[in-house]
Order: sequence, then C-alpha cells, then structure tokens
Amino acid sequence: MLYKTVISLVLATSSLVWADNDTKTKTAKLKDTTTSINPCSQRTTLREATAIQQLIACETLAGEIIITGNEVVALDLSQVEEITGDVSIRNSPSIISLNLNRLETISGSLVLNNNTQLTSIDLTSLTDADNLQFISLPAFSTLNLNQGVRTAGRVVLSDTALENLNGLAAFDTIDYMNINNNKNMINVAFSNLETVKDSLIISFNNDDAIVNLDSLKWASNLTVQDVAELSAQNLTAVNGSLQISYNGFESVNLTKLTNVGSSLQIFANDALISLDLHRLEEIGGELSMFNNTELEDAQDSFESLERVRGAVSISGNLVNFSMPSLNRVNGDFELRSTSEDLDCSEFDELHDEGNIEGHNYVCSHAEQLETSTAQATSDATTGSSDTSPDKESAGERLFVPTIFAAGIVAGFFFAIM
Repeated sequence: MLYKTVISLVLATSSLVWADNDTKTKTAKLKDTTTSINPCSQRTTLREATAIQQLIACETLAGEIIITGNEVVALDLSQVEEITGDVSIRNSPSIISLNLNRLETISGSLVLNNNTQLTSIDLTSLTDADNLQFISLPAFSTLNLNQGVRTAGRVVLSDTALENLNGLAAFDTIDYMNINNNKNMINVAFSNLETVKDSLIISFNNDDAIVNLDSLKWASNLTVQDVAELSAQNLTAVNGSLQISYNGFESVNLTKLTNVGSSLQIFANDALISLDLHRLEEIGGELSMFNNTELEDAQDSFESLERVRGAVSISGNLVNFSMPSLNRVNGDFELRSTSEDLDCSEFDELHDEGNIEGHNYVCSHAEQLETSTAQATSDATTGSSDTSPDKESAGERLFVPTIFAAGIVAGFFFAIM
C-alpha cells in the first residue's frame, strides 16, 4: 500500500513538472512571436514619429499600413523598393514631402488622401504601379517620376495642384484612370496610351485643359468633361459608354470611330458647332444629344450609322440633321428642334416601315410644335375629343426620356476609388 502511495506521488509530481515546463515553453514561444513581429508586414496604424521610424529599414512593405497624424513633416521611406501590401498615408496635415525614390514596383496599393500641406512626392524609380491614388492633396504640385510608369492598373488623380501628368502617361495600357478636379492641370497628354481596359475619366480640371489621346485605339469606357481641346484621331472603338459633356471646344472629330458598345452621350457643349462621327456604324445602347446650343448643322455627322440598339433622344437648334444609313432603332425615338427647317421625312419613313421599334416616336420642329400647341388650345375650347395619334400631333404626347436624367447624373459622378 505504501508502495502505491509513493508511486502516485511521483507521478503527480512529474505531471506538475511537465505542465510547468510546457507552460514555460509556450510562454517562451509567445514571447518569441511577440518580439519577432515584422514592422514591414504588419497590419497597423502609425500615428507617432517613433512608430513610423520602424519602417525606415524596410525594403518591402507587405502589410496593411496606415500612416496618419500630425507628428511627421518630411516622410522618408527611401529604403523601400517594393510595396506588395496596402499603404495609406492620410489625414496628415503636417506632412510636406514624401520620399520613395527607390520604390520600383507597387503590386499592392499606395494611397495618399487628405494631406493638405503635402507639396512634393519623389517616385523617381517607379516603373510599375497596380494601384496608385493621389486624392485631396491641394498643395501637391511636384511629382518626380524620371523614368515614367511603364505599366499601370488603377490610377486616380483628384484635387491636386499638378499641372501635367509628368511621367504618369508613359504606359500603353491601363485598366482605370480618373483625372478630376485638378484645377492647375492644363496639359493631359497620353503619347503612348493605346488601350483602356476599364475606364478613362478626364473631368473638370482646368477649363483650358488640352487633352491628347491620339494614340488611343480602344477603350472600354471614356468620359471627357470640361476641356478646351480634345484630340483622339485613332480611336476606333469604345466597348462601353462614351460621354462628351460640359466642354468648351468647337469641334469633335472622331473620324475613325466605328462602334460604341453601350451609350453615346453628347451634351452641354455650349461652343460645339461641328460634330464628325461619319464612320460610326453602330451604337449598342442609347444615343443622347442635348444642350449643345450652337450645334445647328449635323447633316453629315452620322452618315454611316446603321443601328441604334437603345433609344434615341436628341434636342437642340438643329437645322440640318440626317442619318442616311440608319435602318433600325430598337428603342424609342425623339428628335426635337427649335428650328423650323428640320426635315423629319427620313425618320417618318423609317417609323412608318416599322424600323423604329420603341413605343414612342416624336420628330418635330418649331413650327410643328407651335401648330400642335395651337391645335390643342382649339380642341380644348371646342371640346373636341379627337385624339388620333398622327405625326402632326406628336409634339403633344407625354414623353419623358430617362436618358436626360441619366446623362446629367453621369456628368457629376466620379468614381474616385
């Protein structure tokens, strides 16, 4: 019996020793893990200058790192050669400069947002950028990109003091680029850009901005707003939507464009007097033109257009307007002119033959509208109940095209992020 008691005590003591050793081992491992966290790959928010100093030796930033606060004036990350994670520098009114002069590749993202005193960024060695965003940097006027970015995925420049793209235009292909509200930017030139896989948006920069897209051949979506000059001589296709609005130029010459896959919107171009899309053959969505107050002659603008798969909604002071090759419109058709000289005969014939397939058809000029209004007043006075839907009374029909609202919303929407 005594023997069994001794054995039990030995086993119990051994278990306690092993448990204690196991606890010490786990504690040691935990300490090792805690002390071995790599500041270059951590997920963290850094607010103090001493914490930011941890990044100085990093050659690669692989974590989700946010730098914010008021303690840093000159942010020096000159040892960084690659960003594979997501680095965000935001809401730091004290930062006046950022040095990333050895950074070559951004396969993750670099986002600078709301740093109101930041004036200069050194990206001298940058050649490849998957996601690069400069947003709400009103003092940012100097960008050093000596070599130029060869490949780019997503680039956003919004509300900066930059005057030109200065190296952010060397690539021949891009997924998404949004350049908006840079009030000093006068020259937007893409000398090598041939393909836009997602969207290119150039909106509301300097009113005198000159946009050169002469190398561009194909874009998924293209928006040009509030520019003084536009040149895109080799653009042959827009797979999605093409919007040209709020611009100050007198002419649009897209003489090689043959296809727009979705909507074509041309509106609020107050000085526009010439529109040349004479090779355009098909519009895959809707065609919308309005508030182009000086555009009177569009006789040859759409001479090759054969089909519009959506609705047509056009209004203005058009004197001459023709689509001699048009053989089908899959949606509604509305053409209204304040001129008395607009000839609707070709569109009336197209409608009578059943080639305008929408429920609503209106083609009218000023004289018809006045006659229709007078007739409506007379009918109301005499109590006439004649409501036959002939062409002369087309101007009386209630037709509210949604494209007007859609165009205006698209004109003020910016996809920043």
